[in-house]
Amino acid sequence: MKHKIIFFDMDGTLYQTENDIILDSTLEAIQMLKDQGYIVCAATGRPLNQMKLILEKVTFDYYVLINGGYILDSQLNEIDSFPIAKESVNDLVALCKEKEFGLLFHFGDASYIYNNFYPMYYFCKYCNVLDSLFYDQSQTFHKRHDAYDAVVLTKDKSAIDDFMKNHPDLRSDLINVKTDGFCFDIFNNSTDKSHGIEMILKRENLTWKDTICFGDSTNDIGMLQKADVSVAMGSASEYVKSFATFVTTSTYDHGIYNGVKKILIDEN
Repeated sequence: MKHKIIFFDMDGTLYQTENDIILDSTLEAIQMLKDQGYIVCAATGRPLNQMKLILEKVTFDYYVLINGGYILDSQLNEIDSFPIAKESVNDLVALCKEKEFGLLFHFGDASYIYNNFYPMYYFCKYCNVLDSLFYDQSQTFHKRHDAYDAVVLTKDKSAIDDFMKNHPDLRSDLINVKTDGFCFDIFNNSTDKSHGIEMILKRENLTWKDTICFGDSTNDIGMLQKADVSVAMGSASEYVKSFATFVTTSTYDHGIYNGVKKILIDEN
């Protein structure tokens, strides 16, 4: 086979977030890849504690979590990690307290709500990620543990833009959600899924020429650009699709199976 390792985004790619479904055809496609000897990996914005429902159905060889901020092997041992700087975390806590924005931090294996408990709770419920979700009324957990990602719930995009201008070490992705507001993922500017993938490629003595990636969203663009073969889901925007080698069908229409089948035919 020409390629050796493959990375899958989760939400909107391998996993149907709204209804908590991984199609049987998707599971069959993953098994086909494993039977052919591919290293099969997850590359997601989710932290480990939000992977429980997925891991009940799929076991991966590596995990690129929290948009490349937290990288684990098949036994869930940490390979590398890139937490947000403490000073930036403190500033974000202060901003959300002053503006009364909803705030949640991902700490690798647990997520803590700081502000606006119920709006953040309902957002997490919508995403089927209530496991290992806690409430830190004292807002001090970040002083003892590394934060890898923040989720801010607000409609005040201008305040987020101003904060980002003053914190060039950070970047944000807008998440449109079915809640009363918008969510912004905030994480290290130098960290994305492709950066986490490179840690695994180095460990396996592989390069991007050995790599295949599947994704559907803007946080997948880095890995789609660099992979030798990149596959965008049918539900992706035209902008995201422009970075892919080819486009498969949507996750609801057997997109993973159809994409994997094409790859295996092209590889042989």
